[in-house]
Amino acid sequence: MLSRSTDELGSTIESDDVQNGSLTTAASQEDLVARVRCANVARADALVSVHFNSFDDPAVTGSETLYDVDRPLAPRSRALAQSLQTNIRAGLAALGEPSPDRGVIDDSSGSEAGGGDLVLLGPGVPGSNDEPSAMPGALVEPLFLTNPADLTAVATPRGVDILAGAISSGVEDYLDEERR
Repeated sequence: MLSRSTDELGSTIESDDVQNGSLTTAASQEDLVARVRCANVARADALVSVHFNSFDDPAVTGSETLYDVDRPLAPRSRALAQSLQTNIRAGLAALGEPSPDRGVIDDSSGSEAGGGDLVLLGPGVPGSNDEPSAMPGALVEPLFLTNPADLTAVATPRGVDILAGAISSGVEDYLDEERR
């Protein structure tokens, strides 16, 4: 199931939800929670959130995949994250993209995007107030859009297809392993 295939949000926003052309943290969280609800209602086997990194220094590059080590399904989320990272790296190699492998990151610190995106990474710890996914989850950051070479790698239909295929293969490999 795909929760979003356009630039439209999965939630309704009001005029005060946008500041300086960007969603406020609260509006962004609302959109993420709407996606999680969608995955939970669909009873998905895994949740993958695809993001693209950015940084002030355009020389920073690489791909990384995050999961939350403190969530109850952490071992399964790690397996999903590793499968995704492996397949994304293979896809980037097919594109001739030599960016570094930043690896699988067991981020429970909430440093990713102010901690807000980690709501996507699996069931919450007991007592948490968020509405997390009920399934293993991983957040992929295949490239830095602020790096010219990374951006060029996915700026073509071929690049998008290869990256999408790599993510799809990562999910398929994970699910095949889960079924064994």
